[in-house]
Amino acid sequence: MQPALHSHFPMNLHAETAYRRQSLERFFNTANRRSRARGFTLIELLVVVFIIAILVSTFLPAVQSARESARKVQCKNNLKQLGLALHSYHDAHDVFPMGSSRPAGAGSWGYAMFLMPFLDHKNVYDSVDFDNPDCCLEIRALQTATPPKADPASFPHEILICPSDINSNQILKHGTPDAYPCGDLFPGNYLGVSGDTHNGCSGTTKGNGLFFARSSTRFAHIKDGQATTLMLGERAIPKDRVWGWLICGGTECEHYISSEFGLSPGEHAAWTTGIVERFWSWHKGGGTHFVFADGSVRFLNYDINLRTLQALSTKYGKEPVVNF
Repeated sequence: MQPALHSHFPMNLHAETAYRRQSLERFFNTANRRSRARGFTLIELLVVVFIIAILVSTFLPAVQSARESARKVQCKNNLKQLGLALHSYHDAHDVFPMGSSRPAGAGSWGYAMFLMPFLDHKNVYDSVDFDNPDCCLEIRALQTATPPKADPASFPHEILICPSDINSNQILKHGTPDAYPCGDLFPGNYLGVSGDTHNGCSGTTKGNGLFFARSSTRFAHIKDGQATTLMLGERAIPKDRVWGWLICGGTECEHYISSEFGLSPGEHAAWTTGIVERFWSWHKGGGTHFVFADGSVRFLNYDINLRTLQALSTKYGKEPVVNF
């Protein structure tokens, strides 16, 4: 009986193993058939698409808002740096740079060009011959030289450009209609505040603000208080980009403007007097940035009282300014 027991055990073991193998094979074959047969129905697919659409519509505005907030902060920082550079220029020269180098017309160097050494761009300042009183002729000579020479106007200066402006970082090519013969130019957003009186974009040497044609303003001239006197403000670039050449261009409406017409939103269009004669921006929130004589930067709303804005624009008007 003992040998029969030993011979029967391996036969049962092999049978058990074979049975388990067959059971596993049947299970996996059945699962595979079910997985191949099972898929998304049209309704399920539509539900998934609908959920994705809801998520996108929910998060996209938040992403766009966050990006605009970052651009707004960058714009504010640009004006902050320009304000610090203006203070450094005054420390070195005991006067602020002139708003424009010529009394009127084309071919005027703007305040931004004189500020370049204090923005860590002395090489830009050194690239031109200031003995040439017409900056248009100087820049065209550099751009048309063989080979072309480095010039200060044919590349964007990020510190002069608001990243929210839909027309920023776009060059105006020489020969474009309505353009001065000043070469290829990048416009900018930050103009000097000339006071409370506009002069038809023809230029003035008698502004009651800090920057105008051939101005020579000092801190000592600011009798209204540095914290309540505007230096620079933000103005959007017109669609055709023929105004705002901060390096070289005209004078009023190019390098500086007044506050006579107050603040209000503009439009994405070719230049009109309404677009270029006042400060405005593409920022959300209904307003635009200014840097004050004390170096602080504030976002002023379009609904600011006109008399208050004009009082902020003058340096010695002695107007009381509160709650702005």
